[in-house]
Amino acid sequence: MKRRAGALAAALALLAALSGCSFIGLDAQALMHAPRPTGENEADIQGLLEQTAGSDMVLEYPAAGQYRSAVIAHRLGGESGAMAFYRKGDDAAGTSIAFMQKAGGGWRSAGVFSNPAAQVDRVCFGDLDGDGEDETVVGWGNSLNNTGTICVYYYKGGRMNELRLNQSYTEMTVADLDGDGRDEIFTAGVTVGDQPAQARLLSMKNGAAEVRGTAPLDTGVTKYASLKTGLVNEKQTGVVLDGVKAANVMTTEMLYWDKAKKSLQAPFYDPKTKTAKSTERPTSVVSRDINGDRILEIPIVTLMPGYSGMGEDEADYLTSWHRYDTSTGTFVRVMSMVIDYADGYWFSVPDMWRGKITTSLDPSTRTLHFYQWLASPKDAAGVRGPELLKIEAFTRKEWESGAGTKGFFLLDSKGSLRFAAARPSPENPLAMTQGEVQDAFELIPQD
Repeated sequence: MKRRAGALAAALALLAALSGCSFIGLDAQALMHAPRPTGENEADIQGLLEQTAGSDMVLEYPAAGQYRSAVIAHRLGGESGAMAFYRKGDDAAGTSIAFMQKAGGGWRSAGVFSNPAAQVDRVCFGDLDGDGEDETVVGWGNSLNNTGTICVYYYKGGRMNELRLNQSYTEMTVADLDGDGRDEIFTAGVTVGDQPAQARLLSMKNGAAEVRGTAPLDTGVTKYASLKTGLVNEKQTGVVLDGVKAANVMTTEMLYWDKAKKSLQAPFYDPKTKTAKSTERPTSVVSRDINGDRILEIPIVTLMPGYSGMGEDEADYLTSWHRYDTSTGTFVRVMSMVIDYADGYWFSVPDMWRGKITTSLDPSTRTLHFYQWLASPKDAAGVRGPELLKIEAFTRKEWESGAGTKGFFLLDSKGSLRFAAARPSPENPLAMTQGEVQDAFELIPQD
């Protein structure tokens, strides 16, 4: 019982970090030692939850999505609210969700619902019916086949109500994709048996869900590595999916709502091959807003000169980031870079280097080398020329002692690592200045 109470106290304390709630009363010391929360809100919620679920409850945590706490704070019916996921005992089948609402000086139950699912996949919030209040969308997970089913919980008549959708998914998000001021549920599913991979856009109407639009997806994708919702051009909101295929190949798909055609569009999908072949790549890099312009960019990679077949490392590739122009149906390059995921940084390649350099990564010394690539009359492909730049990851002790650091200048630091660069051929016409090198280097930010 003490273990369960301590777990609940920790979950309640995470409300502020994960849900934007301003509950107080649980500091780090309390998390480590106190079996019960001390704040008024937390104590009221814990008491109500134990009364509702029983003392043998086991908290359940969403496996994916933005909200990962077993207890999540979110407004219900215009008042402060919270929800909790749990099982009734270690061996109980299924999972329950309890909604709680602040009323007067305390908290009251606003509805309890049980689901046969073995786990909670994710929780999303959005105003699906346009009444100004968020609905709660829960994806109930299935650990056997990596799919989920969806339930929508909405506030009406002073309580939460449940709407179960006959809809499975592999990935899900909630956003206003058609620009009508109301949020929709977007789902993507990989191929399962005879059912092909497909994206769906669901909207709420008259208390029920209807399929607003569908679009085919790459049939070779076995799972999704990333889903991002945001601008895909200056005015168009969309979804960008990065999927994993066989042989360590990734691909990207874009989905957006075309107002003129009144349909869900998947511009990268090729109906002849039933794939998104134009964005396939043998690297693990996923789509993101790479330059801070609020538009999601798509990575397209090319093997560096001197390599044949698939490279052995991300740094063997030039990764060029593109935005997609929906009006012309073309990719527009934004920037290019070399990525060293092993040490967690990328280096922006200047335009004067494009097509004129190659790279080599030495894992033993944690050094990334950049060489000029020279056309050769004896070798149609070309040969490696002078080294233009090298970036090395030193330990703090190595850097401070000066061991092996001659000719290097500091770029950045992360924990015990010190990243530094050297310019072996400063007189080469392709050589970058020290300032240009420092500007081009960046530690990979966490999403």
